[in-house]
Amino acid sequence: MKWFAVNCIYQVICGDGKHAPQFNEQTRLIQAVGQMEALDKARLNAVNFNPPFDNCKGEKVVWRFIGVGGISAVEEPADGAEVSSSIVEPESVDQYLEALKHRNQSLTNQKLF
Repeated sequence: MKWFAVNCIYQVICGDGKHAPQFNEQTRLIQAVGQMEALDKARLNAVNFNPPFDNCKGEKVVWRFIGVGGISAVEEPADGAEVSSSIVEPESVDQYLEALKHRNQSLTNQKLF
């Protein structure tokens, strides 16, 4: 068996769906004999990865599976191994860096389990 990183793409729909379009890209680790089996497992299990729930407004939130956006074999994990990478082209560099700073502060201020 081998490990594969599979990029699963979902449309996030809240309530009646009359909101700004949202898509969620998740990189999932799938264990399979080969790439085709990993793709099949990801597609078959995609609906179970994100069960619907009611948000704080009482609206049903649903992740509708759109498809697989990519797949790559994962070698034996090692400290510092790259799992995912993306290129970001923000409209505002200052806003992007400020949001990143806030995100980093939030991570370092969390209580550990």
